[in-house]
Amino acid sequence: MDLSLPALSIAWCIQNPHVSTAILGATRKEQLLENLSALEVMSKLTPEINAKIDQIMGNKPKLPAF
Repeated sequence: MDLSLPALSIAWCIQNPHVSTAILGATRKEQLLENLSALEVMSKLTPEINAKIDQIMGNKPKLPAF
């Protein structure tokens, strides 16, 4: 996948079923276009890729044990 880190980050956020809205901040037209490219990337984020991202980041929340 050829994409920027901001586009990957936004795609990762908006494909999460627990996220209803992602607020994009852009100060230039180029930045807005880069952020919007996340929409093209989102469909390419498979469960395997998301699991790898979670593994790399190491910050996936754990559900409490009941």
